[in-house]
Amino acid sequence: MDRLTLLGGTLIISGTILFGMVHLAIALYVPSVQGWETSEIFQQARNNILLNVPYFLSIIFIVGGFLLVLRKELKVFINFLTGGK
Repeated sequence: MDRLTLLGGTLIISGTILFGMVHLAIALYVPSVQGWETSEIFQQARNNILLNVPYFLSIIFIVGGFLLVLRKELKVFINFLTGGK
């Protein structure tokens, strides 16, 4: 197994765990919020408990991990699109 593939798998797992923990924290906080807009409950709760950075960082981890795991296939696909060898 390649080192970058292992790093990509680690990023996917850690990003998924962080994403789940952020959602768990928001789910535990939402019942105590009073007077919210119904269309923005998730965003308002995320802002109130200062979880914007971990939320977006988890998404970056997941996307970056997938890019590292699938980098060989992406190279082949890009070569196919550009007509390269």
